[in-house]
Amino acid sequence: MTLNQLELLVSIADRGSVSATADFFAITQPTVSHQIQQLEQELGTELLRRKSRGMDLTEAGQIVVDAARSIIKQTKAIPGLVQDLKGLVQGSVTLGLSPVSPVSTHHFPTIYQMFRNQYPEVSVSVMEEGSAELVEHLHDGRVDLAIMSLPVLGSRVDITPLWQEELVLIDAANARSDDQPKSLAFFHDRPWILFRAGFGLTRTVSALCQTAGFDPKPAAEASSLSAVIGFVISGLGVSIVPREAALEHQHAGRVKILPITPRMSRIMALVTSSDAMLTPAGRSLAEVIWNYSRQQEHPEVPASASRRSQLFRH
Repeated sequence: MTLNQLELLVSIADRGSVSATADFFAITQPTVSHQIQQLEQELGTELLRRKSRGMDLTEAGQIVVDAARSIIKQTKAIPGLVQDLKGLVQGSVTLGLSPVSPVSTHHFPTIYQMFRNQYPEVSVSVMEEGSAELVEHLHDGRVDLAIMSLPVLGSRVDITPLWQEELVLIDAANARSDDQPKSLAFFHDRPWILFRAGFGLTRTVSALCQTAGFDPKPAAEASSLSAVIGFVISGLGVSIVPREAALEHQHAGRVKILPITPRMSRIMALVTSSDAMLTPAGRSLAEVIWNYSRQQEHPEVPASASRRSQLFRH
């Protein structure tokens, strides 16, 4: 039994097929199948149940996968444990961010500067994807930690709420409107600019509109803040976006923020995989992000959501 065989089996369990696992590890399907067959022969039992499309774990396969996750997690933690012993924080870390959140432009530069000042030997990369993709990348190791909005759809993740992000309704700067606060339901018959499926903000906007008693009528969909705001500037429809992203466009006379009651917001959180132990570099970045969130003048996270994750514990 080898670590490679266990990693392949876990990958098949997560991705549902040999072909997807072969693509991820950049090896051939026969190589994956051969490794799994060797593991099954050694254990004397079938681990996977072949279907017409994809595979399912047998009862024995599920037991092996559960144990393998722990083994893989502990194995990947070994370099970090050695670094801890030496008192070193070095290497690299990848932070996942959403392209429909202002975190990358309004928060990350300060976070990175704080981190760089404390840990100059660590290189930081950023990957921008939708929330669904970021959860997948947390599990496959492409991303070490991510800042996403709640709720996070996915299993085996650790969540640390950070701050509330205020959301606002925006319209074209030349659109007719008054300054009187209105309920979101007032805009039920307006065309809407929406974010594509897969983003946390998509689910948040849908939930807000449904709570107001309507489903928004999409005039267009986009996968970035700049594109959504661009559609609004052109007069194609209204949209809900983070206030921090809307303010600069309102100051420039491109959009107007419409007063809505009650006020709208979402909770931003730091998310990691429960299956992977953060390296010293990853833990250090998590600590910096946490400290940054406590220093900012963001609305407080509700007490029911505020908790510090296990990921900060060395």
